[in-house]
Amino acid sequence: MAILSHEFWQSAFGGQSIVGRRIDVEGVSREVIGILPPGVDLMDHQPEVWLPIGINPADRRNRAGHFLSVVGRLKDGVSVEAARAELDALIDTWADRVGVNGVGVAGHTFMPPTHEPKYRGNKMPNPGHVLQFTPLKDEVVGVAARSIWILQASVGLLLLIACANLASLFMARADTRRRELAVRTALGATPGRLLQQFITEGLLLSAAGGALGIFVARAAIEVFVRTYPHSLPRTSSLEVDGVAMIFAAGVAVVSALVFASAPLMHTRIRGLAAVIREGTDRHAAGPRQKVRASFVIAEVALAVVLVTGAGLLARSLLNLTNVDVGFDRSRLITFSTTLPQARYPQLSSRVAGYQSILERIRTIPGVVSVSAMSGLPPERLAATMATDFDGYDATGPGDPPEFADFTQYVLGSYFGTMAIPILQGRSFEASDAASSDRVVVVNKTLADTFWKGRNPIGQRLRPCCSAETPWSTVVGVAADVKQGGIDKKTGTEIYFLLDQLARPGSGNRLVDTMHVVTRTTSTFDETAPFIRAVVREIDATAPIVRLREMDDVVQDSIRRPRLLSQIVAIFAGLALLMALIGTYGLLSYTVTNRRREIGIRMALGASRGEILAHILRWGLALVLMGTVAGAVAAIGLSRFIASLLFGIAANDATTFVLVVTMVITVGTLACSIPAWHASRLDPLPLIRED
Repeated sequence: MAILSHEFWQSAFGGQSIVGRRIDVEGVSREVIGILPPGVDLMDHQPEVWLPIGINPADRRNRAGHFLSVVGRLKDGVSVEAARAELDALIDTWADRVGVNGVGVAGHTFMPPTHEPKYRGNKMPNPGHVLQFTPLKDEVVGVAARSIWILQASVGLLLLIACANLASLFMARADTRRRELAVRTALGATPGRLLQQFITEGLLLSAAGGALGIFVARAAIEVFVRTYPHSLPRTSSLEVDGVAMIFAAGVAVVSALVFASAPLMHTRIRGLAAVIREGTDRHAAGPRQKVRASFVIAEVALAVVLVTGAGLLARSLLNLTNVDVGFDRSRLITFSTTLPQARYPQLSSRVAGYQSILERIRTIPGVVSVSAMSGLPPERLAATMATDFDGYDATGPGDPPEFADFTQYVLGSYFGTMAIPILQGRSFEASDAASSDRVVVVNKTLADTFWKGRNPIGQRLRPCCSAETPWSTVVGVAADVKQGGIDKKTGTEIYFLLDQLARPGSGNRLVDTMHVVTRTTSTFDETAPFIRAVVREIDATAPIVRLREMDDVVQDSIRRPRLLSQIVAIFAGLALLMALIGTYGLLSYTVTNRRREIGIRMALGASRGEILAHILRWGLALVLMGTVAGAVAAIGLSRFIASLLFGIAANDATTFVLVVTMVITVGTLACSIPAWHASRLDPLPLIRED
């Protein structure tokens, strides 16, 4: 039986009626019993074919098999806390309920009696070895939640800066229209009528801006989904739908109502005759000027917060790109493939099939070497394996438990193809495949952890999970390779030669999917068509998944930090631009209102340089106050992005100095333009004005 996703049904079968028909899935004929609605997903893996799980009855008592995720729906009225409490109670009585006695099928011991779903002694990898109850939404969002909150906070800060600019604009327009407002008031206009006029004007501006924003948002979302399809959970389903447009419209309306009415709150019409007689461009309203100045200070402060966050994230991303992943990724091409179970039921037959693919790829022009592995670095799930280390007794409180963080099954000249240095001993040799003595290679971290001060070559270890499992001898120590993520600490790792584990008749699956890596002197475009042809020639049913250069794999492993850094940098640039526009606008408006004062100063002997310095000092004072306030706020808020940083502290002094220097420099430029215009004014015409 099989159930198809709606998207796969449309793309592969054109939406034709297929329920009841049979299709081949991994070489097995299965009846299609249903089509899912559009957009159905579970863990953001976008599955296309859903199959029932088949579990071997012989494995029912294997307590070491951690390969399933359980999904359940709570009963009506049952809270998450109640479900967690019930699960904890079940775990506490686990041994009594299931009889954890270490005995498996046919008397084979799979794990010691302490192998329960919670932390029990040194045999357990870590406190995470627990049955945990997590809401599905939290599981899907996972560690991306902090990134999403940072993006939302950046949008909020940018919105505040835009609103402050809008309010400052309306207040400036209200000042220039004081004479008009006085006349309208003298003719009987009430404050409510004037407020209605301001709100109407604000709504028109907000409507125009909102429409433009939705248009830009649609285009930006399309670019975002194409550029970063897997950077955030459910990225592929992002769209500017009706809910998003209603929310955006609501924000625009609220912003218009609040900030368009701000000018009237600070406008007082006193002495109608005097206001009507005075010019419209000379009145320097002290209180209103201070309010607009406070808006500028707030804009600069918020911009400093965003620019500081962008600077920290950018430096963190730079550190990530410079991390040594442990292998040479240049001229390295990789893809994943899975041989169908129906045609390759045994491990030995699958290994033979993969070897055939490797041998044919070696004949491609320009290929230097080729290999295959069970897990593709530098970002893969932990493949933890409980392990016995001969001569190691974890009895002390600080002793590490006996387990390996990562296990890697390899074919071919793996270390040579990946260019991973062998620090001690040797790598696998062709003769090892036929040898009855099992050999392994370990990484430096594992050797230093369990054989510190001793020569690891010749030491023995026995992987999970039976006392009958033969011991393996360490023949080499390889350099550390980033496996669990570039930003993660290197874990312990054991390399197994898959050829050696595949004996004729072996039913041990170990691995289904293999990642093939090819080192070549040719370009990707020259080699890729040959690789596709070779795989189809060996087995036309074997998929070729994500054929790409290894450099793209490494870059893809830091896709989320890059996305966050780039988007926050864009927001920070817009915030800084709007803050500087606000500063420039305030100074230009001030110079216009104080033209007569400036003319009198110059007539009384003030030089153009003194006028320039006077305006600059006032403008820079606002910039400096905003910068200091923003730096203090950034220091307090930087702890919220500390978990997203790599190789840099959240309060990094260098970043703060660079941000402050940049903001002051650009702020000086914004202030110098209106100051220069003020210094170039001709005083005589200004003095003659009535």
